[in-house]
Amino acid sequence: MPPISLPDLIAAGIVGLVVIIMVLVWLTNRKTSAEPYENVTAYDGIEALMHRSSEEGKALLLGMGDGFSGQNTSLGDSNGILVERIVLGRSVFNDQPTRIFSGDGALACISQLVVHGAYKNAMASELFQPENNQLSGVNSFAWMAGLLPELARDGDTGLILSGTLRPEHMLAADLAERQQLPLVAATGSPNAQAAFFASGSLVTLGEDYYLPTVGKHNRNAYQHQAKTMNWLRIVLAVVLIIAALLKLSGVLS
Repeated sequence: MPPISLPDLIAAGIVGLVVIIMVLVWLTNRKTSAEPYENVTAYDGIEALMHRSSEEGKALLLGMGDGFSGQNTSLGDSNGILVERIVLGRSVFNDQPTRIFSGDGALACISQLVVHGAYKNAMASELFQPENNQLSGVNSFAWMAGLLPELARDGDTGLILSGTLRPEHMLAADLAERQQLPLVAATGSPNAQAAFFASGSLVTLGEDYYLPTVGKHNRNAYQHQAKTMNWLRIVLAVVLIIAALLKLSGVLS
C-alpha cells in the first residue's frame, strides 16, 4: 500500500471539516433560530418577474446558457436546471407559457424533461408544448444569436439568464435595456458576474448563485447552506491567519 501523501491528508481533513460543520449546522437549526437569512436579491428578482408575467399575461423568457457543452467545467449547470424547475413550477398556468432557450443539446434534452415534469406534476400535460423549449445554438455565440431575436419581440415581460454564462452575453443585457425589459442573471462564473454587475442588472454575486431560493421554495435548504458557508469562511480565515503567522515566525519554511 503506497504511503499517504500530505495533499491527501489535507484533502481528507477538509472533507472531514465540512462534514463536521454540516452536522453542527443541522443540530443548531433544530432549535428555534434567531432572525433567518434574507433571500438572495437576484432570486427575489426572479420571483418578482414571475408575478409580473402572471399579472400582465405576458411571456417570460428563460435563457439556460451553454450548459453541458464540454467547453466549460462549471458546476453551476445543474443549479441552472434547479432554477428552471422552480420557475416552471410556478408558471404552468400563466396566460403565456415560459419560453426557454438552451445553448447545448444535452442541456436542451434535460430541460425538456424538466418542463414536461412540471406540467405533469400540475396534472396539465395537455398544456405542454415542446416548441416553447428550444435549442437555440450549439455554442455560446450561437445560443445568444438565437435568443436575441426573441428578446426583441413585443409581448415579453422579462428575461432570466440562469446557468453557465460568459461576459459576451452582456449583449443580451444591452438589448433588454433597450427594450426596457427587466433582466436577472444567475450564474456562477466570476467573469460573467462582473460583466452583468456593470450592466446594472440583478445578478448573483459570489457563491450566492448556489443558494437558489425563490419565495418560500427551497427556504430550509437555503438556510442550512448559507450557515454552512459562513462557518467555512470563518474557519478558512482563521487557518489562513495562523498559517501566515507561522510563516512569518519561521515555523513554516
